[in-house]
Amino acid sequence: MTILQITPSYKPAFVYGGPIYSVSALCEAEACLENKVIVFATNANGINNLDVPLNAEQNLNNVGVYYFPRITGDHTHISPKMWLKLLFGKKKYDVIHLHSWWSLLMIGCAWILYFKRVRFIISPRGMFSSYSFTHNKNPFKKKIFFNFLSKTVLRNQVFHATAHSEQVEIKNLFGEKTKVFTLPNLLNFPNLSLEVIEKQEPSNVIKLLFISRVDKKKGIEILLNAVKELKHQSINIKLTIIGSGSEEYQNELKELCKSFGIAELINWKGSVEWNEKFNDILNTNVLVLPSYNENFANIVLETLYAGRPVIVTKYVGLSDYVSTHKMGWVIDTNPNDIVSSVKEYISQKSFWQSKSLEMHKQIKKDYNSEELAKKYIEAYKLHLNIA
Repeated sequence: MTILQITPSYKPAFVYGGPIYSVSALCEAEACLENKVIVFATNANGINNLDVPLNAEQNLNNVGVYYFPRITGDHTHISPKMWLKLLFGKKKYDVIHLHSWWSLLMIGCAWILYFKRVRFIISPRGMFSSYSFTHNKNPFKKKIFFNFLSKTVLRNQVFHATAHSEQVEIKNLFGEKTKVFTLPNLLNFPNLSLEVIEKQEPSNVIKLLFISRVDKKKGIEILLNAVKELKHQSINIKLTIIGSGSEEYQNELKELCKSFGIAELINWKGSVEWNEKFNDILNTNVLVLPSYNENFANIVLETLYAGRPVIVTKYVGLSDYVSTHKMGWVIDTNPNDIVSSVKEYISQKSFWQSKSLEMHKQIKKDYNSEELAKKYIEAYKLHLNIA
């Protein structure tokens, strides 16, 4: 099978976080199943561009990657050369799979395929959530974009959702008859020894960890309020925050910490390399992700793989999985819920430390890349009527 994956950015553009890891993991796993996998991406790397060869196929882990130059330096990622390649390219693909939405690049790709009468798979990656419409800077403009540029071109396509909650949101927008298959993201996990996972240094300090984009959607204020209350209750706590975001918003959060009297309890690490991130996870007690909306949250799986429990809101895509397998706490967007969960962890600390290997093995079993890639291939064949 020949598969074309189209995405605004591709590794090593790790500045974009989770989607870069999960899309590349999917491409590489599908290639390992003896499929020919081609990627169309731009050279986007945040406000900068990747230093990579352009307009020619590069072999990255058996995946053929084309990087096309973008002519804008923002999230629109406009790349006429990609559009021309897609429009006039003579190569035939069994499957075309688009990732993300709301950039002019991806909307343009979808319309090209629509006019060529090519059905495709679209992974919106949380971009059709109700939160994305109601908390947008210009919700009226977004609704216009949706009605005139999205609905027509996507109505008869096949959607891929990474969680049941996303599937529901897609059908609410496009109708109950919309074709949607639900499969989780793929991730490439590092090789961690069982000894490293099981080993946890004794300490009187409870170490909390937040890893994600530093954005208002992530509920960081909720977490800081919880830290303030834990300090008030004389609980010895430390919080490490890993992730990038606008300097203005980070400064707002730091000022909030000062007003709460907790500035000395917070370690702002900024962005970290992939391997270093796992060192931080292994050195923590609990990951906290208090998001108002989260499509999947790769970091939840990565934390559980490292044998550490999580506190997540019910608006995180993986919350059902966490709850079903009793791998942490599922809460509302309320600081007191975080406080209660942390206190419960403290009272059951030895239990959670003894459960670390069990959680690690469960993630390895349930999120095996090869098995998940096979399910993606089966879904492609089923929904696109490929023999």
